[in-house]
Amino acid sequence: MIEFIPPLKSRRVVTVSGLVVFSLLAGCVSSPESQQDQIGIEVPARWANAAAGSAFEPQSWMADFSDPKLEAILAEALEHNFSLLAAAARRDADLAGTRLGQAEIWPTLGLSASKNESRRNAAQGIQQTPTARTFGLNGRFNWEIDLWGKLRNGYRGDLADAEAALADFEATRLSIAGRTAQAWYQALEAQAVLELSERTLEAFLANQRTVEEGFERGIGGALEVRLIRANVAGARSSYEAALRQRQDALRAMELLLGRYPAAELELTHTWPDLDSTVPAGLPVDLLLRRPDVVAAERDLAAAQQRKYEARKAMLPNFEVTLTRGTNSTDIGDLLDLDSRRVWSRVWSVSQPLFQGGRLRAGAARTEALERQAVANYTNVVLQAFSEVEDTLEEQGSFERELAAARISAEESIAAGDLAWERYESGLADITTALDADRRSINAQRTLIQVTNRRIQSRINLYLALGGGFTVENAEAR
Repeated sequence: MIEFIPPLKSRRVVTVSGLVVFSLLAGCVSSPESQQDQIGIEVPARWANAAAGSAFEPQSWMADFSDPKLEAILAEALEHNFSLLAAAARRDADLAGTRLGQAEIWPTLGLSASKNESRRNAAQGIQQTPTARTFGLNGRFNWEIDLWGKLRNGYRGDLADAEAALADFEATRLSIAGRTAQAWYQALEAQAVLELSERTLEAFLANQRTVEEGFERGIGGALEVRLIRANVAGARSSYEAALRQRQDALRAMELLLGRYPAAELELTHTWPDLDSTVPAGLPVDLLLRRPDVVAAERDLAAAQQRKYEARKAMLPNFEVTLTRGTNSTDIGDLLDLDSRRVWSRVWSVSQPLFQGGRLRAGAARTEALERQAVANYTNVVLQAFSEVEDTLEEQGSFERELAAARISAEESIAAGDLAWERYESGLADITTALDADRRSINAQRTLIQVTNRRIQSRINLYLALGGGFTVENAEAR
């Protein structure tokens, strides 16, 4: 450490000018610039599975579903979901850490008070000296002059980390909203399957009565009776399975809402129409809108600043330390700032010469972490693009599949009714009627499943596009 003290006439000038420079440096620290140009792939001009058209509206998906019950469910989840509450706490902790990093570029100012007592032995045979007491009151100002911008790089990295934390929280919030919406419609599917199982069991019981009454009158044989009884037992088994599935879906939904999983959530069996298409906008817009992509980009920006900080750690370091206070043997004189004054000013510069390669290793590590952040950012962008392309392609496919499933269900129901009419008229055997029943049940169950899968895909599309949501009393935490 080399210390130097400027001439008396220049001391005040150096101190004042240093403070002016500090205020200018501290006031101009800003968040790192965008790192989009570091993406390791070429961003396409348009989506492969969507025609160029209107810009994507992030807040449009609630209007698309037009489901007041879903809005209420989302509002409750965003208020009480414990995973989201934990994410909010992590975000606040990260932001507090950023404020700790900000303190590095500011000077430190402290105040201390002291009381010292001492006593010495006198010459041999002479009584010891009296106890000496001194009191001190001192203020200390210390500032590392950020001449090379090392501390500012560290703070800019902290700012990027804070922005990444905010984006991570928004990604978690969006994920919770999406999972809640998907769980809601999964529960509706389970409810619809349960209702289908109830109708099926009731129909089979009615058919059983018809077959058994005919058997008692000598119409039909024991085979018909056993077949219809087997169908009724199968319907009871399917009903129990559907009931368990519904209870499981309700408990999963209640966990997302922060409720006790008692399977008591009330369901309203209404499916959204989803007739309109979703304008996907442009791929480049996704880089600024989707929270996980934004978080990865900010992680890269922070890694870059940490690289700069590590490199500058090998340059000379400048510090200024100012102390001022009073010292007295009488505690009552501590506030006498004139006659009891003690002070010092120290300017120092230090240059690391040998630290066993620690600084160079640190610089190499931060460079490797930056390369890792570039790869992670590119991977997140690629994954986001892939999710958008997949869900865009699914929209038309699910629409066509749903139309076919509706026709299949309608025709199968009609065929089942006709088969039993022909059986009761003696124009068809029971095997034909039971086979028509199976086809009808399967077609109706498929229609329910495809309806829900199409809704799930639409939710995934909004999540992939970074869509937001607007629900009453569910503002960002």
